[in-house]
Amino acid sequence: MYSSGVSYKLARKLRSLTEHEILQMGKTDRMTLIRERIKENKHKAFETSSRRYNQRARVVKFIPGQEIYRRNYVLSDFGKNLNAKFARKFTKCRISGMVGNNMYELEDLQGRPLGVAHAKDLKP
Repeated sequence: MYSSGVSYKLARKLRSLTEHEILQMGKTDRMTLIRERIKENKHKAFETSSRRYNQRARVVKFIPGQEIYRRNYVLSDFGKNLNAKFARKFTKCRISGMVGNNMYELEDLQGRPLGVAHAKDLKP
């Protein structure tokens, strides 16, 4: 264990921080080894992050005419005596069509358009 930064400089001069086999190889061979390590590390990072993402992701498909709940984003307003934490979290609405893979056109129960919402803000 090194106790100060000066020790690292000495260790580099003595070549105790690097792998001896890599130093004896040619430059092209060293670069291919480095590229392979980078590829492996990127793949490991991809697997861990995808595993974490897929735990929380959900696949949901809605059909037009289906009644669902849309997340209601409300800001507090002192002038209107409105506190956001007491407002409803979800409002009931109906799917009127699909815009993309995860985007849906919404309308309220009377048929007035509400706009487009992402699937993460909708629940059946």
